[in-house]
Amino acid sequence: MHRVRIRYRIFCAVWFFVLFINLLGCKEKHVPESGKTAPAISCNDVAGEYVNLSQLRNKVVVIYFWSSKCCSDKLKQLEPFYRQNKYNGLSILAIEVGGSKDTVASFVKDNELTFTNLTDEYDSLSKSYKVIGFPTIFLINKKGIIQKKISGDISIEQLNSLVAPLL
Repeated sequence: MHRVRIRYRIFCAVWFFVLFINLLGCKEKHVPESGKTAPAISCNDVAGEYVNLSQLRNKVVVIYFWSSKCCSDKLKQLEPFYRQNKYNGLSILAIEVGGSKDTVASFVKDNELTFTNLTDEYDSLSKSYKVIGFPTIFLINKKGIIQKKISGDISIEQLNSLVAPLL
């Protein structure tokens, strides 16, 4: 009887330990949301230039996650917005998820896009930003803090009204 109690206590202790470890493992260390530092971005863009989000401090950054399957037309509309605001401290990082670098580079060239374009072929950036649909837009202030996450489509006028106070 005494051995049964000991085994039961050991079983319970192990079970609670495993549960505790699993809960710790499931807890996100960094969930990108308003008021938190934006997850790191460090890679080459489609033109081969090195891009590091931390080097864009003192600029307002629009991170625009998109897919060529749904968002190509909307992405083109960012160009006039970017040209209007780039000298005021705006930077745009357009990140195409799932496509190849060559395909995105061709799209960028054909549409004369001048803002920074990246590819996320293996979904590593979209996973770190917890992107589940397209487009998903993050507004980052000059200190690297997320100000707003926008899931879904937004007009350029709405985007401008959100970005203007940050510039």
